Amino acid sequence: MRFRFVLDGPKYSKHKGAFKEMLAEHRLRWRGNMTEFVWASGKERVRAEFERDEARNITIKATIIWEGRAKTPFLNELKTWAFSLGGQAEESKPLKESSDALKARVERELEFWDSLNKPDVEALRAQGRPEEWIERDLKAWRKARDAKRKERMSSLRA
Repeated sequence: MRFRFVLDGPKYSKHKGAFKEMLAEHRLRWRGNMTEFVWASGKERVRAEFERDEARNITIKATIIWEGRAKTPFLNELKTWAFSLGGQAEESKPLKESSDALKARVERELEFWDSLNKPDVEALRAQGRPEEWIERDLKAWRKARDAKRKERMSSLRA
């Protein structure tokens, strides 16, 4: 689930102290850098994007994007704060992929993963590697590939 709040830059600048206090109060910690503004906790994440006029050194527009699996008390407080500043909000839910599209996407990702991780059997034989070692390498690769497939399927379904 994702909510986007668009605020007037001068209003945001004037009240950004309250925003930072709210983040600290709900235990969202800074995870960003000077180009990406990100605060996160185990349940939710907040990103901020700013449109600035560098010549006049002012913020023109501030966009705050909240992301999480379920609505939280922090989101409710953020909504109240944003609306009190005259901000606009919109909710956008990510579209669920069909199972066929999901499987195709995971297979494309696995093809790339294979290109980096699959043992080159012919090259190993040419180097004189024992056949039982090659089989052990292939078995380990298959096990890792299955684990990677399960990981990607579960993360993309969420």
